[in-house]
Amino acid sequence: MVEFFDVRREDEASFRAAWAAGAPGGATLHRALREDTRPRFAALSEPPGPNGGTLLLADRPSDLDAVVARWKPHHGFISARLDGDLVVAHWSSPLMYQRAVQAAGELVERAALYGPGVTSQRAGSST
Repeated sequence: MVEFFDVRREDEASFRAAWAAGAPGGATLHRALREDTRPRFAALSEPPGPNGGTLLLADRPSDLDAVVARWKPHHGFISARLDGDLVVAHWSSPLMYQRAVQAAGELVERAALYGPGVTSQRAGSST
């Protein structure tokens, strides 16, 4: 499950603390890499997002298999899955994703890159 949060820059520290205190165990919180990306944060649970690399969140493509087939040959592509109306793709870095876009073109709509996840240490797997 993916949940989005739009948080003002001056509230980020308190938001992160509140999220860590209330998030399900194992959930991950990711911050957008670009300052102008809205929403600023994405939390993933069941399954959580990656703790390393870059997370790409985008609108669900009409044919995910075709998109993945075009991403797979590019260095840095790790995995992709659907989560409701979103595609969740794991890349090794923003640079590797950008190189894939330069080579194959933009394959998904309304894409945003998020940084490595911070994992909730709260006990239990869900609430």
